[in-house]
Amino acid sequence: MPYSLQSGIASALITLATTTHCADVDFLSQFPISIPSTVSSAKLCPFQGTELTLQMGQVYQDKISREQAFDQVQTVLRERLLNLGQIVVGLVPLPPNQFLVQLPGQLDQRQAVEQITQRSHLTFRLQNPTTPQTESLLLQKIALQPKLKAKESDPRQLEKQLAQIYKKLYGPPVLTDKNVIDASYQVASVGNRWDVALRFDAQGAEQFQQITKKVAGTQRPIGIFLDDQLLSEAIVSSRFAKTGIAGGAAVITGNFDLEMVKNLAFQLKEGSLPAPITVLKTEAVQTKQCSSSAQV
Repeated sequence: MPYSLQSGIASALITLATTTHCADVDFLSQFPISIPSTVSSAKLCPFQGTELTLQMGQVYQDKISREQAFDQVQTVLRERLLNLGQIVVGLVPLPPNQFLVQLPGQLDQRQAVEQITQRSHLTFRLQNPTTPQTESLLLQKIALQPKLKAKESDPRQLEKQLAQIYKKLYGPPVLTDKNVIDASYQVASVGNRWDVALRFDAQGAEQFQQITKKVAGTQRPIGIFLDDQLLSEAIVSSRFAKTGIAGGAAVITGNFDLEMVKNLAFQLKEGSLPAPITVLKTEAVQTKQCSSSAQV
């Protein structure tokens, strides 16, 4: 059931071998920037935690080369790792498509991996005009959502089915996170919940105003997607039919707890990955000292 959209976007139903080596580093923001044949650094030693080998998959868009995508992934990973907290972490690029990441043991390893590997591509899409087909898709969606909440079936399979429905139910993106210049979280105005606040650049603010003007009073929802997952469906009040929602800001509100909004704001603020990242290998790392002859 869509909610009204007034001062910003509203309503969200969000069903998100031990080694003995460490990397030689030039500590620019505490990140390794090269991978020599031998290592001898005290910066990451002693170190105890997890070492991940990440692999970059196929680029989402043909507009950039794999080399450009690799550089962009490195930039996004660096920003995401820096924002994990005041800790020493390691990032070593392994061209053409891999990265070595060291995460210290005091981190929640599972949460950290999710934060640094999610694509987190935010898009705003308009629901297609009402037709017999869209009405059928809506009925299918309504039937699946309770099952997902109740965990009656495999949630991954249900999410895939919903994603296929949303692909047909909604049109192409009319606004993306490329125009988001800031994302933060705040206490919701009602209930023990949290909101995610977005701020657009000048172009995004203009687009958002035109979109909201177009659908104001029509009961035609705006869908807010994170990758293929629907975060929110919202309708715009008819009082914005003449002007649209100005100001360049939107607030995603709904059934968010603090961990959800922290993760979502974190991902949106640090940018989207241009290609999928998978964990190729995970190893426990415990180094009391670095040997000058240790091999990477």
